[in-house]
Amino acid sequence: MKAARLLEFQKPLRVEDVEVPKVGKGDVLLKVISCGICRSDWHLWRGDPALVAYMQWSGGKLPIIQGHEVYGEVVEVGENVSRLKKGDKVVMPASSTGDSRTCRYCMEGSSNVCDHLVIAGYGIDGCFAEYMLVPERSVIDLVKVPEGIKPEWAALTACGFGTSWNAFTMKANLKPGDTVIIIGAGGMGLSGVAIANALGARVIAIDINEEALEKAKKLGSIETFHYSGKPEELNKIVEEVTKNYGLVDIVYDTTGNPDAVIPVLPAIRPQGTLLLAGLMMKGKETFPLPADLVVAREIKIQGVLMLPAQKFDGIFKLLKEGKMNLDPVVYKNISIYDVNEAYKEMSEYKSAGRFIISKFD
Repeated sequence: MKAARLLEFQKPLRVEDVEVPKVGKGDVLLKVISCGICRSDWHLWRGDPALVAYMQWSGGKLPIIQGHEVYGEVVEVGENVSRLKKGDKVVMPASSTGDSRTCRYCMEGSSNVCDHLVIAGYGIDGCFAEYMLVPERSVIDLVKVPEGIKPEWAALTACGFGTSWNAFTMKANLKPGDTVIIIGAGGMGLSGVAIANALGARVIAIDINEEALEKAKKLGSIETFHYSGKPEELNKIVEEVTKNYGLVDIVYDTTGNPDAVIPVLPAIRPQGTLLLAGLMMKGKETFPLPADLVVAREIKIQGVLMLPAQKFDGIFKLLKEGKMNLDPVVYKNISIYDVNEAYKEMSEYKSAGRFIISKFD
């Protein structure tokens, strides 16, 4: 099978022929239909310490097949697998159980923070390949996808969309009429715009990419703000937002960049929420938190890591009912041979949404 392997950080992935994985008694083999290229894949390719730590913590090492945002078809199951059969279409949540849901967090319904977490493309070979093996310890987290969901939309739910769903429906309890600032309009941020708009919120998007902001408008943003990356520009944006809309209920960061987040904190109302979902670049791992403001306003700070497999039903219900259109979240459908060009565009911050690998020839 064709696979794109990361052999060395910051060097081009090598697309090569590798053996199709052999299926053990409790394993499942997927034929990859669609696979998103997440910003965190790019972070690992760069060798950013936070993502390398994820890989090491989950037992992975180079070389590795990257990719964790997968939608595929079950083509083979081990003899001990009973809940899935050949032909089923599934997604594997980016953060999946690594102990068949036997740890405390899995049993409480939060397999996304399993004590023995499995992340494809980090701890095991991922979906930048024609086939991907799901190990026995994670098979229980495979989520069946109903008919009628576009393949690229299904792939998005595994990470970018799923994380935003977790942020707004589970962590912040977003309500109709709430005002939300979303920092970053990439695959995760644009998914967040679609979700928050569908739930009746007023959404304001901030990004350095004009094309991404145009997509945010299509997905329902009531206003968008472009900035060049200079923190002082964000101070003026906050002044304008609060003048026009008052203090906001939620700030949702998808960038992992403290230089973009800290200037926006003064926009949060008393007892409002800061949601942190972006992963950090080298040298940006620590946030210089204005504790006086956080204390004075009782601001809640909440991390968000993907979405547990137990919470996917609501997503597919909304998508099947046509409550959201995720086409603007998709930037380009590409071949596996284009993955290095995709990383180049991402490094230049030119991509407006998610690259989706859907071809392997």
